[in-house]
Amino acid sequence: MVVMARETWTDERLDDLAKHMDAGFAEVKAEVRSMRAELKSEVDSTRGELRSEMSALRCEVKVEIKEMRTELTTEIGTLKRELKGEMSELRAALLQLNRRFDALLITLVAGFVAALLAQLVS
Repeated sequence: MVVMARETWTDERLDDLAKHMDAGFAEVKAEVRSMRAELKSEVDSTRGELRSEMSALRCEVKVEIKEMRTELTTEIGTLKRELKGEMSELRAALLQLNRRFDALLITLVAGFVAALLAQLVS
């Protein structure tokens, strides 16, 4: 069937076209509002999920940090005790070395005095 183009537009036909266009724009506006509402709902839902995940992650990180702090405190305490023990051993070794030098000095002074006396006597 061939549709023939009308050459004139009547007021009635223009009014029908205007109503049809208005109805089309109203549908588009309704769809856009619906899409906006749907998008807002999705964004709000995603935001809530992200907040929940971030809160859970924050709690996990706090627990991990607390565990690491406890572990480090224990390790530092162990190292302090080891260092104190080694320092005590070093002090004892230095004290023994100091006594040996004192004994050497006394021996040298006694030998020097003996040699001096021997020179004076002869």
